[in-house]
Amino acid sequence: AVVSTQSGHYGRGNDDLQYSQLWDKADVNPRKPDLPENCAALGAADVDRIIFRHMSGEYIRAVPKEQPDEIRAPTTPPATTPASTRPLATTHAASTPVPDIFPKYYPTCNCWTRECGYCSKMECTVKHDLIGSEQGVKVSSVLNRKELNTIVLYDEEGEQVGKFKWNMKGIYLDGCIACRTPWRLRRAKAAEGATEWEFTLTDGIVRIKIDGEVLYESRLRAECAGVYRRATRFAFYNMACENTFTLIEEMEPGSSVTADCAGACPLDQ
Repeated sequence: AVVSTQSGHYGRGNDDLQYSQLWDKADVNPRKPDLPENCAALGAADVDRIIFRHMSGEYIRAVPKEQPDEIRAPTTPPATTPASTRPLATTHAASTPVPDIFPKYYPTCNCWTRECGYCSKMECTVKHDLIGSEQGVKVSSVLNRKELNTIVLYDEEGEQVGKFKWNMKGIYLDGCIACRTPWRLRRAKAAEGATEWEFTLTDGIVRIKIDGEVLYESRLRAECAGVYRRATRFAFYNMACENTFTLIEEMEPGSSVTADCAGACPLDQ
């Protein structure tokens, strides 16, 4: 047999060979020409067990020694039976497609591109019941006073209803809201890096949440509520690939809303 030791433990992916020794060649070592004969004798002995002590956490792997072809014992092929004419059973796992796993995290694909018809093509939007669902549009982005986070809202026919925009300076909903960002919302942003926030329009009430806490809320008046009640799709305007949004099971993404934004946000970057 060949006895070898390897560094690392199971599950760590470290498979570097540290030592290997053929027992029947134990006394043939150019670096140790005076190896005692009992090493070769050990290789010739009929060893049926090996006991390890004080090696907790280590492991050993033994590979059977190959016999020369001319002395290898003949093997008898197993008895064969006629092939069954019964059709193979189809297992449930084989016949059932693997379901999608949600949530998924996609880049905030910028719809203001030629490929998206400058926010006019529905394949660059996500279908979602913004009024009826308790789940809104959850985004992870770096919040500051300069860049606006902009969500474009559409009706069922693909017509733009308006844009929701906000940053650390102000909150805007086209034709209906224009106000300064409240202090407690500014305070809740991450000290460094991206902040995960959520925009909801449930029952005509505009909310911004962070960590599930409502930090901004405004009920739309009758005329505005009537306009934005038509919102059934959304897209992102002028937002970077580094930002992400959460795609949940009840959302239906357009064909261009993918993990790489149909090539606009390469995965290797």
